[in-house]
Amino acid sequence: MSKEIIVLDIETTGLEPKEDLILELGMVKLNLETGEISELFDKVFKDPRLTAKHREAWIFQNGYMELEEVRNAEPMSNYAADIQGIMNDYLGLITAWNRAFDSAFLELAGFNLGPAIDCPMKKSVDYFKIDGPFGYKWPKAQEAWDILFPETPKIEQHRGLDDSKMEAAIIHELYKRGQYNPF
Repeated sequence: MSKEIIVLDIETTGLEPKEDLILELGMVKLNLETGEISELFDKVFKDPRLTAKHREAWIFQNGYMELEEVRNAEPMSNYAADIQGIMNDYLGLITAWNRAFDSAFLELAGFNLGPAIDCPMKKSVDYFKIDGPFGYKWPKAQEAWDILFPETPKIEQHRGLDDSKMEAAIIHELYKRGQYNPF
């Protein structure tokens, strides 16, 4: 059996799953043995609850996503069966760089990710040893990339598919180095 997991990334209007909206989802399949990354899903969504107040969302204010992309998108509900269908083949093998964040939003939206697996961000704290106010902090994906791949500059795009690919490459490298194993 090959060791495959899903790495996903969402973009949202904020940090609160009960208040904020999912605007984008990217999912890739990562083969931990080979490092092969395969695109599974990449869509922007328009939530029916989107209002003028969301114009001030960090994702729009910092230029990572244009409001027009969201305004012209379909609701996530139009893709729910496709998304869950992809996830069904990997229940209990789905993660994200900050798994608790992404899974909280997705589970509140009605998706079943299966049993939680270790969060690579949290599992790699002692490996990266990045000083924070209370000891070592959770490494951001950009920080992890810069440490693991100093000869390959990349800027985190804050877009679902691009970030899920970046995070999958980080996870694969941590797996190769014996620092992360979701199995």
